[in-house]
Amino acid sequence: MTETRSTEGAASSVAPPPAGNWGRWGAEDERGALNLIEPEGVRAAAHEVRTGRTYSLALPITRGNQPAFDFRGSPQRLTLVSQTDAMYDGFEGGGDVGSNEDVLIIPSHNLTHMDALCHVQAKGRFYNGFPADTFRSHTGAGRCGIDKLGAFATRAVLLDLPRHFDTPHLEGGYRITAADLAGCAERQGVEVRSGDALLVRTGYLDEYRAIEASGREPSFAQPGLSLDAVDYVRAREISVVGADNSAVECIPFDDRFLSVHIALLVESGVPLLEHLWLTDLAEGMAQAGTYSCLLCVSPLPVTGATGSPINPVAIV
Repeated sequence: MTETRSTEGAASSVAPPPAGNWGRWGAEDERGALNLIEPEGVRAAAHEVRTGRTYSLALPITRGNQPAFDFRGSPQRLTLVSQTDAMYDGFEGGGDVGSNEDVLIIPSHNLTHMDALCHVQAKGRFYNGFPADTFRSHTGAGRCGIDKLGAFATRAVLLDLPRHFDTPHLEGGYRITAADLAGCAERQGVEVRSGDALLVRTGYLDEYRAIEASGREPSFAQPGLSLDAVDYVRAREISVVGADNSAVECIPFDDRFLSVHIALLVESGVPLLEHLWLTDLAEGMAQAGTYSCLLCVSPLPVTGATGSPINPVAIV
């Protein structure tokens, strides 16, 4: 099967990946698997709420002491104006009134964030066959930017693998398989449905915090999804995948550099949520006796951005 597109920035006679979603929602689609989330499913997801308790899945945005790749830099909060600035002299109220404002500098792919479908390219193509050379340094992505995804709410399923394997955390580099995910879901008694968000807890952030507190250097290796686990995501028509590690996939990468990113972002159009804090949610769900919930995610609508900081909210 091939497609021909005449619009600027579109693919021309590009064969889609055999197991991917190119063309499934039309030649111009830039939302990918988020199209699997339908209004009926969102209404049904609201009925997953049992306790009404709300859990933020975001890490604190602060300099240092957080998992990050050095080349991306640390987030910074800079003071723009302060209540002590002389600029307020002469205003009504004088020195009795003032205000404080910040400038935030946040790398889009450090701490808790969402990958846009333009974050990774393979063989010169983004999701749906759009040419990767449409990306520009000053204007960003001409196709598949984070602004094309938008905010969403859906039913989410948490698979707590450390609890499943009766261990504090998975070992660094552990490759999570489709059988691991299926076995965990069966043991938890939860069904993964079309349009669901899949949240995978590995325990990596718990281990990271413990290592940091002890003054040791965290290992580069991280547990995460293997290429084998991609089949699980595709077969169940999962709309988005999130995990408590740095890349969703395992590090070192399975088979080749960014192999799971390519299979999910590029081939399948499945957005990724990384560095999710899932420990509190996992404990709350275990107490409530459920592993499904309502998940709300709102990336910043930055035009052409490759990703965005997020504060995902899960309601159990």
